[in-house]
Amino acid sequence: MQKISSVGILGLGRMGLPMGRHLLRAGFTVRGFDPHAPQQAALSEAGGIALRSVSAVARQSEAVLIMVADDAQVKDVTAGVLEAAKPGTVLIISSTVKPSTCREVAAAAEKRGVKVLDAPVARGQRAAEEGTLTVFAGGERATFERCRLIFDAFGKEVVHIDEHVGSGQVAKLANNLILWAGVVAVHESLALAERLGVSPARLRAALQHGSADSYALRELHLVSLTWPHKDLEQASEVAAEAGADLPLAKCVEALIRTLTREDLRRLTDSPQDTTHTPTE
Repeated sequence: MQKISSVGILGLGRMGLPMGRHLLRAGFTVRGFDPHAPQQAALSEAGGIALRSVSAVARQSEAVLIMVADDAQVKDVTAGVLEAAKPGTVLIISSTVKPSTCREVAAAAEKRGVKVLDAPVARGQRAAEEGTLTVFAGGERATFERCRLIFDAFGKEVVHIDEHVGSGQVAKLANNLILWAGVVAVHESLALAERLGVSPARLRAALQHGSADSYALRELHLVSLTWPHKDLEQASEVAAEAGADLPLAKCVEALIRTLTREDLRRLTDSPQDTTHTPTE
């Protein structure tokens, strides 16, 4: 199996640029394109090669990683990639999009001899900068293994979900539903505790030792609330396409619109008493 040494990145924003830096540190040649000049310059400063178009990146890369905002942008960018990419190129969709979008891209790519993986990432911008993302990958196992070193460059946990393209997005969708439901539940619980005269910070420290422990509980003060509306709307669209209903997600979507970053931080501002030892 031919080793991949050249990776293209399309989308050099808050996620794509730090992922590119980690790929450079891992020894890959990284070429990239972003419509914003400062992002292009940042890649060059990191040691990458900024090119002037999607097609230029696709022509000169063995694998092309997509990290753009939404389904419409993924379809637009991948169309340009498929026009220019050589047969055998691997197209990696790391944007969070609908599984059906990935399957649509894969069908078009197959006609041109291009392999597709969907590999959305979890844990956000801070993990991208630290190189500790979680990668949920879907697609042929052999193609996944060929790209494993790419994922290892910026991911702490890399999981192959299933052989069919789109399964990584299913995992990311489930991750997002659980995350945002957890954020709403933690905020509501801490706010109730405060109303009842119990320190939210001390309660939060105690709950981390119980069955309520979760990423949302531990990381509440770092949650940015950047993407919940997009994530939950997308989940509802995917569920509708599958003929399913998501009653909890609908409630979470309504409730999370009432929250701000300041609401979350206010309940976690006071120092946590980490010496507290909860009883069973």
